[in-house]
Amino acid sequence: MKKLLWIFLAGSIFSCQVQETELPLKEEEPFAFEFEEDDDSSRKRPDGDGGPTVIPTGVKPCAVTTYDLFAGQKNDVGSVTIANDADYLYVTYFTTKSFNKLHLWFGHSLSDMPKNPAGIPVIGHFFLKADAKGKNQYTFKVSFADLEKRKIKCGNKLIFVAHAEVARESAFGGPTQIPGSNRWAYYMTHTLSCCDDGGGDDNHPDPGPGLQVAYAKGGWVFVADGCNAVNPECLPGLGIANTRWGWAINVTGTIGAFYDIWASADGNNTANGTKIGRLTVEYTTWPINGIPTAIGSITYQLNDGWVMQSLNLYTGDLRPASSNPEDYGKNVSFPSGSFTYSHNINFVNYDEANDGVWFIAHAIVRPVNP
Repeated sequence: MKKLLWIFLAGSIFSCQVQETELPLKEEEPFAFEFEEDDDSSRKRPDGDGGPTVIPTGVKPCAVTTYDLFAGQKNDVGSVTIANDADYLYVTYFTTKSFNKLHLWFGHSLSDMPKNPAGIPVIGHFFLKADAKGKNQYTFKVSFADLEKRKIKCGNKLIFVAHAEVARESAFGGPTQIPGSNRWAYYMTHTLSCCDDGGGDDNHPDPGPGLQVAYAKGGWVFVADGCNAVNPECLPGLGIANTRWGWAINVTGTIGAFYDIWASADGNNTANGTKIGRLTVEYTTWPINGIPTAIGSITYQLNDGWVMQSLNLYTGDLRPASSNPEDYGKNVSFPSGSFTYSHNINFVNYDEANDGVWFIAHAIVRPVNP
């Protein structure tokens, strides 16, 4: 109830502004802002209420991610909502107090963020900025045409650093400390959804006579967040599909775990499908020659009476950006059919986004006579 009330207040009482912004091609002079000294508390995730989610009037986004806005390291003073529709990216700052200047940067990697030799963000070099003095709400609106000039397209997972001046304090959106900085500063992530352009259904093509699509069931769906016909369990969404069913597995620590494999679970609804096997994931990260490396194994095992014709595996540090199995990286064919396959996990895992590692296990399967 509290969050719903906040959403209502944000849309009906507080002053707001939506500013369509062209991304500049060159940086401006740096802006100096005094960051507070670091201490142990800055390395801990602060506690907030996860909102409110604030969407500009008239906008119907297909992907939304909301983070708390923290001032003075741990004081929840509002939120930052990142959303997109088919044409624009929207980043909305909201506070229960009032803003002064705002600074926003986003990109593919934190290594591209303007920073000084100590790793501290140089917010004056952030390519989006605004004077929002006295306002409670402000939205940066960026077209996909401008995003493409920076080699950003739908399906990409982006990193955002949103800074605000709130009541003479420095504030950042998101609870995750920027690695390598000796001052507190947070970042966020959002995957740009490839929204329905009117074509609607982008589900899997027919695999052929007698064949079925199968996935190991993780805790994330390919479609966007929400509770609807293609997300009946209300799972968090990657926003990389409109209707295509399929799940991703997200692991944030050392693990040995099992995941059910489902065939033909259209609409991400297991009631529509058949449980046909089990995926086993054993994983940890270990320094090899000083480089953090994900190691382990992932085994696809089908029950008696089933074989697979092909298998596509995604294993990586980065959140998946495509629902197309051909993009997953590991593609194996079994012309005569196979009921099992094991793959060794081995990839560099800097975990730059601080979201663990990701797995997708897709197969084309068929039943066989006992």
